Amino acid sequence: MIEIEISRAITAEYNRKLTEHLENDVVIVGAGPAGLTAGYYLAKAGYKTALLERKLSTGGGIWGGAAGYNVVVTQSSEIPDEFEMTSKKQKGLYIYDSIEFATALAFKAKKAGLEIFNLTEAEDVIIKSDAVEGVVVNHSAITIAKLHVDPFCIASKYVIDSTGHPAEVVNMLLKRKPNLLPQGIQESFMDVETAEAGVVDKTGEIFPGLYVAGMSVCAVYGLPRMGPIFGGMLESGKKVAELIDERLQSSK
Repeated sequence: MIEIEISRAITAEYNRKLTEHLENDVVIVGAGPAGLTAGYYLAKAGYKTALLERKLSTGGGIWGGAAGYNVVVTQSSEIPDEFEMTSKKQKGLYIYDSIEFATALAFKAKKAGLEIFNLTEAEDVIIKSDAVEGVVVNHSAITIAKLHVDPFCIASKYVIDSTGHPAEVVNMLLKRKPNLLPQGIQESFMDVETAEAGVVDKTGEIFPGLYVAGMSVCAVYGLPRMGPIFGGMLESGKKVAELIDERLQSSK
């Protein structure tokens, strides 16, 4: 029966992907602009990288642009040009259709070798020898339904929190290690230029084995929010990939 062959093909292929990525060089949590960009550069460099996204679609807040106007901007076209995005330049800004922006990031990252698991939620971290060595995951539908179903684990040498404003992975640590960030997690008032520079500058390791990128950086360090400008988030994703690349290279 063709119905059974369809089911066999889907379940076998998914199980192959999942089994292959139970151990990784890097796990990224959150498939927004920073997470997808980091995944692209890490996969392109040849690292086994898995990206986990709790929602059905990747792209984070890109799709809605500003207040549902599906247009986004950057101050530089260098990274978007690498993803072959179409842009218009106006008064120092590069303007993009947010649908193309979101899909280009995901398409290029997949082509580079990034494995994306959507509908998959990280609910905790694995810590050994006081360092993050992976994440505890469950299917989003189970979490949303609040069913009492045990999770499973995905291991990695490094984890990136690119979950955006909530900085969810860092928050998992704070539940047991509140002294990590005594000031808590909260962004400041909007200031685009300060946020664009700060999100790149502060991208890095916040706890052994755990890096922050994108809007998680702003939330963790109390930086301003920035609205629908995405260049800093792309640069943050590239920077975190470069930082982890250096660590992985030095450990060889």
